[in-house]
Amino acid sequence: MGNGLTVELGIEDRLLADRIEAMLRDLDVDLVEPDCDAASIAITDVLPLTETDQAVILLADDVDPVAALRAGVAGVLPKSAELADLRIALDAAVRGLAVAPLRMIGQAHWDAVERFDGADPAADSIGLTARELEVLSLLGEGASNKEIARRLAISVHTAKFHVASILDKLDATGRTDAVAHAARLGLLML
Repeated sequence: MGNGLTVELGIEDRLLADRIEAMLRDLDVDLVEPDCDAASIAITDVLPLTETDQAVILLADDVDPVAALRAGVAGVLPKSAELADLRIALDAAVRGLAVAPLRMIGQAHWDAVERFDGADPAADSIGLTARELEVLSLLGEGASNKEIARRLAISVHTAKFHVASILDKLDATGRTDAVAHAARLGLLML
């Protein structure tokens, strides 16, 4: 992973900090002192109270991950996160994506996401319709226009229309770019 990635640890729990530090060494990630301007990602076990310019990965078991992601953290992992989880979270943060394990999000949040009731302020501010949110979710899964049409019981032409509208509203250059924009805005959980 190395490739110039630097991480600042701001973990209050000493045992957790030692474990994460060892994992970061295994990933060949450079550690920097807290408050160093060179840090590109911060890993903490306390939800930051203020906005920061660097990506933040939160290690917590007792936090609402959706609320934390909406508050601006790049990732939420349980304190028991393994090396592979940390690698994925760091890769996602570098790419401007947000991550959280499904088991942390919980069924209540997935029920709300699947309803697409238009109650999401980010979706409202962009002007995405409930159907466009459904299409966007399928784009996040990598579905083709034909697959979107089949799963939503619409024509391929209508699926293409919705995809084009999403690209326009998100000012995206393509499907992958739209998914990345949506993830950054908290419209998609990847």
